[in-house]
Amino acid sequence: MAKLDVIDKMILATVQKSGRMTNVELSATVGISAPPCLRRLKLLETAGIITGYHAEINRDVLGYTIFAICIVSISQQSYKNVKHFIKIISGMQNVRSCLSTVGGEFFALTIVAKDLNEYNKVLTTDLQGSNIVASIKSFILVNEHKKEVGIPIDCTSENDG
Repeated sequence: MAKLDVIDKMILATVQKSGRMTNVELSATVGISAPPCLRRLKLLETAGIITGYHAEINRDVLGYTIFAICIVSISQQSYKNVKHFIKIISGMQNVRSCLSTVGGEFFALTIVAKDLNEYNKVLTTDLQGSNIVASIKSFILVNEHKKEVGIPIDCTSENDG
């Protein structure tokens, strides 16, 4: 675990919420001058603590009205099948994330689609079309009540991360 002081944590919390802010704005927010702020930011990036900057896109505006979570189990829990499944979903644009559970038996996928027909194609042709998918439990989400990016960062202490 990385040793972070309060300023490092403030930088992380700030860029996590607003990654487009300029270094001058960031330095003013965390209460240090711009040159040391930029040095600290670059060190956080080099250390692999900050791994990237992304824009959050409104999926509804671009026509992706279906947002779902699917729990997928694969047959014959083998390293080969797990690797094959990951290769399959890596090529699927509608699958936006894939998380595996302990043991590799189940995968949680987030999937977007423009409509039910497209979503059905992802399930039936793309996922079930593979001979290693044993079952799919699908949940189409209708409301998002909370969405926080990143992780909680305690900026009040000098303790690690």
